[in-house]
Amino acid sequence: MKKFLLIAIILPVITFAAPAQIDSLWERANVSYSNEEYQEALELYKQIEESGVESAALYYNMGNAYFKMNYLARSILYYEKAIRLDPKNPDISYNLTVARDHCIDRIEPVPHFFVSEWLRKSHQALPSGIWAAFSSILLVMALVFFLLFLFARGVRFRKMSFILSILIFLFFVTSTVFAWQSKKEATREDIAIVVSAVCPIKSAPGVQGKDLLVLHEGTRVRVLEEMGEWVRIELEDGRQGWVLLHEIVFVY
Repeated sequence: MKKFLLIAIILPVITFAAPAQIDSLWERANVSYSNEEYQEALELYKQIEESGVESAALYYNMGNAYFKMNYLARSILYYEKAIRLDPKNPDISYNLTVARDHCIDRIEPVPHFFVSEWLRKSHQALPSGIWAAFSSILLVMALVFFLLFLFARGVRFRKMSFILSILIFLFFVTSTVFAWQSKKEATREDIAIVVSAVCPIKSAPGVQGKDLLVLHEGTRVRVLEEMGEWVRIELEDGRQGWVLLHEIVFVY
């Protein structure tokens, strides 16, 4: 587990202009972490979070501190928060995988059709803002070639302009879909982590519901609906059931 300590030190400082107080808290927290004073580091990181700062580096280091203190569910929660902001970061992915390997539950995700899997990986290649900017450029290019088709005189040139406008427009549609998917994934509010050591899954909301299975801390679930103090969840293998709301924490 040495990699956790090394990665937390070399991560960049918060990636936007922060007040001097936030910079000071960040530096003090990193020093405390490097000195293995994880509780103190975590308290300082929490102060930064409570100030309204949202950063993959912040959430990543909080996940590391929780992991070092053996709070498995909280470490996974903050790694999930971090990877939402920086989905291509290999260090976050690695530590999230290591933390998940410590979970009791082993739930195999439902396999995806290869086309949908390719689309999912493709839209994750770039942030939604980059895809949106790329879409805008492509739309302008498609319009330019279409105007050339309308007003150019040469038949061959008009034909080539028309073909290019159609092709570029198709790329525009694709990049727009990727931008939408990337934005949707980054802002989804239905993912949660089980934080209770033992979490019974019921067939219906209420204590009268039949016990279907038992989950343990750190398991990732998708929330389908809420009903008072109960929520209906879905596991990555497709199974569904009801749990008490206080037994999970949303990633967002």
